[in-house]
Amino acid sequence: MEQSEFVCKEIDSMAAFAMLQSLQDVYILIHRSPDGDCIGGGYALYHLFRQLGIRSRVCCADPIPEMYRDITEGVIFEDFAPQVYISVDVADRKLFGDLPDDIQNAEILLCIDHHISNTHYAEHLYWNPHSAAACEVLFRMMQDNHIPLTRELALCLYSGISTDTGCFQFSNADAAAFDAVAQIKAAFPDLPYARLNREFFVLKSQGRIRLDTRLMQNVQLSEDGRVALIYLPDAWMKELHVSHDEVDGVANLPMQIIGVEIGITCKQQEDGTYRVSLRAGDHADVSAVAQQFDGGGHVKASGCTIRQGTPEEACAALMAAAEASLR
Repeated sequence: MEQSEFVCKEIDSMAAFAMLQSLQDVYILIHRSPDGDCIGGGYALYHLFRQLGIRSRVCCADPIPEMYRDITEGVIFEDFAPQVYISVDVADRKLFGDLPDDIQNAEILLCIDHHISNTHYAEHLYWNPHSAAACEVLFRMMQDNHIPLTRELALCLYSGISTDTGCFQFSNADAAAFDAVAQIKAAFPDLPYARLNREFFVLKSQGRIRLDTRLMQNVQLSEDGRVALIYLPDAWMKELHVSHDEVDGVANLPMQIIGVEIGITCKQQEDGTYRVSLRAGDHADVSAVAQQFDGGGHVKASGCTIRQGTPEEACAALMAAAEASLR
């Protein structure tokens, strides 16, 4: 369905849960290059549907990274023809990635999200752009509808909130995010939180360590030192035997440099396009930068895809846009 054929209707948590209860045979769509929030949100919905006796499966264009195996382990999706499609943590349908055409072009009944840049592509939208994570939005929906937490739900929701707040070091880690995690941990104190945090934020392969070193040795800095860009050629990943799963956190590397307000990571893809991640300090808005390249996201964390040009041209355009935004 073309966006012009309907007006997206924003709904509250009660209406969203009532809608979920009414569904059958659901495909849950999450974004390409999946992170902890869309994975946690997708699988949380799967477990919620199971409690309701509803068949569902999580669909993603890219493989789920190994670090999230606690979430995916033991989950076996049934084969069925979907009657309805919903999405979670996807601000724009173009972020679904390379899914089969019948899924890619499907009507999305409900989107559950927290991105201020959401394009209102679904028929219904349940969101809170002030929430730290889509998993926090789901947590509040469950609270409002008196849905008890299970161990599986707690694991999914914690993973989403912790990863989208950078283990609670990003500015979006507000009181509401801490409150949600406090309630999750109080309900299930025996979940392996310390091990999860170590796997999400600390552990790296030897190849990834070598890659990080090479990237930081080749960082590009603006003249005033407020913009830092790292360019990651696909050839380096092949040379160092680093998978795409492993480079999710590389976007935070430029922000480790004192004085940097905008950090840019430009990753070359095998097809010659560039996936770009942008991070902001206290005085920058990278959502506005991403929108110049047909992307979007949050004020402090956004992304886009550049589909043409040489690496030098792509990096130069990104640097120029970031520097201009700070002026």
